[in-house]
Amino acid sequence: MKLTKLIVSALATVFLLAACSQETKEFTYEKTDKEIDHIHGAGFAGDSLYIATHTGIKKHDGQNWYATNGNNHDYMGFSMIKDGFYSSGHPAEGSKLKNPLGLIKSTDEGKTLDQLAFYGESDFHYLTAGYSSKAIYVINQEPNSELETGMYYTLDEGKNWESSKFAGIESDSIGSISAHPIKEEIISVSTKDGLYLSRDNGNNFELITDSFMVPAVFMLDDIVLYSALNDKGNHLYSQTISDSSRTEITIPDLADNNPIMFIAANHDNPEQIVIITYANDIFTTEDGGKNWTNIAKEGKLG
Repeated sequence: MKLTKLIVSALATVFLLAACSQETKEFTYEKTDKEIDHIHGAGFAGDSLYIATHTGIKKHDGQNWYATNGNNHDYMGFSMIKDGFYSSGHPAEGSKLKNPLGLIKSTDEGKTLDQLAFYGESDFHYLTAGYSSKAIYVINQEPNSELETGMYYTLDEGKNWESSKFAGIESDSIGSISAHPIKEEIISVSTKDGLYLSRDNGNNFELITDSFMVPAVFMLDDIVLYSALNDKGNHLYSQTISDSSRTEITIPDLADNNPIMFIAANHDNPEQIVIITYANDIFTTEDGGKNWTNIAKEGKLG
């Protein structure tokens, strides 16, 4: 399966890049004001926001920014789960880890990384996991020792993989993928031609929005959050899975060439949401979009 990444500006710049980390005995998070660049994913654990970047994981606790003092890998396909995160990517310079990282897992904020599958073989740019189900989906873009190209999923952390037919998606440019937090058979895919949903482990997809550009998607229990870019600019929507009713969420003013590239919400407090733009502007809300706080502007931490 040949796919191109979703293009969001006249510069024809793709918006998904690469990311990794390394192991150290004194691993900790330290306050930082260093600019963030090359963001590859986001998620909440408790009330803290975690951002995966080209140079490790950054954390925002509602007041301050923190950066890891080690394990600063280039994390790709970063996906938070109830007890940690899954990811992929490349090791930091000087690391003894194999490149690429394959499918990895951490349950201690990135201090230690468990190599689950395809260690030294694959870098999954498209990776998502159910927050509670732990079903893991990947789009494999280069064949490895076990998988051909295409969408695959595992229900046992990479021991066994099943192929998805990936039928029904009428687009060749994908933005992001998001697994349902509880139901292992549900997954969504955002594309330049709309948002698609599968209820059978990625075998068959249906278009659940109008045919406009959808750079980012994030799934809650009966809600799918997604960004959209059309002739009226940038938008953020909340749409129910059960009846497809849609509500627009008010967002800060964004230029048309600065779309929302990442969305995450707190599964324990769904009104706590983060949006991250193409220009690395990061906004958070605690009340479902009524009020937004700008915690990074063009990557400069606030």
